[in-house]
Amino acid sequence: MGQKMDFVETVALYAQFSGMVAKRIANNMVQGFQSVFSLDEETRRDFFRERGIEQAKRGRYAAAVAVLKPIHEAVPDDAEVMLYLGLSSLRVGRQEEGLLLLEGAYAALQDIKSATVLGIAYSQAGLNDKAIPFLQMAADANHNNFNVRYRLGLAYDNNGEHDKAIECLLEALELRPEDPKVYRSIAFSYEQKGEHETAVGYFKRASDLEEAHAQE
Repeated sequence: MGQKMDFVETVALYAQFSGMVAKRIANNMVQGFQSVFSLDEETRRDFFRERGIEQAKRGRYAAAVAVLKPIHEAVPDDAEVMLYLGLSSLRVGRQEEGLLLLEGAYAALQDIKSATVLGIAYSQAGLNDKAIPFLQMAADANHNNFNVRYRLGLAYDNNGEHDKAIECLLEALELRPEDPKVYRSIAFSYEQKGEHETAVGYFKRASDLEEAHAQE
């Protein structure tokens, strides 16, 4: 794989799988000897796969890309690797590569988790037409997910659908009634609709909350 394992990783890897290797060799000395080498590559890949996914979950995206990229090249149909490598690629500025990987992950998994990640990624890339269906799917599946509902509101607003944006943002506000950025986003939507007076009320509430948080 081109990856160098330090001493601790080597010990952890071979301690984990030494029992398996010993059993194979005991069953058949010749076949066991041959299988050690195929097992070694497979177990190395599994070891680094889990390590790379763990790095992504911890927000260490550059490290995750370095570990998961060769895994993806070796096993291109591993959807979970595509998901975490795609997310990590986006975080290190590889937008096109990241989106392609996330699209591949969703095509394989067809689940809410991959739909959510892809929807948010589309939204952050300014691809609102693509983001909205995925974010709506995720919002319908999880009514208490603030981030999804807030992102959906922003996507609608950026797409010029201000009434739908306000509806989503008000639902997000129910989940976080003291979040000034939600009030400010609602204010911008009303402003875009030409309802200046209503917008001012939300702008004022956002400013009051920001001031209160600053004094805490």
